[in-house]
Amino acid sequence: MPLPPLAVALTDGQKIEVMKRFRLKYGDELTKVETEMQAILTNMAEAEFLGQYLGEQPEVVELKKRKADLEQLERRRQLLGQIIERLDKYTPPQQAVTVAPPNPGGAGGRPAPAGGGARQQQPPGIKRY
Repeated sequence: MPLPPLAVALTDGQKIEVMKRFRLKYGDELTKVETEMQAILTNMAEAEFLGQYLGEQPEVVELKKRKADLEQLERRRQLLGQIIERLDKYTPPQQAVTVAPPNPGGAGGRPAPAGGGARQQQPPGIKRY
């Protein structure tokens, strides 16, 4: 007799966490893509600048080679932007969690010792290093 198939149903909390997790993942990827694009754009600007003075030297041509990569990265950047926008749109806002500050009197309602109690007074003549 075969076993019944396994089924999984996400709770509302799990669904929200998945959306948050993927939002962070795509946000990190977008940052990496934009950093790489910035490096390529800088290389291309340097190549244009140097090309005015040096002509089409191998080093200058090498800096210009990644222009095709730039177009692919821009497409990925736009796609990531759309995904992130969609995730932000459909992820419900979370209520702020408020927590009362810790009891300043310490445990049991007694006042905390002066100096935080971390260091106790040493007997005279004994030095601790």
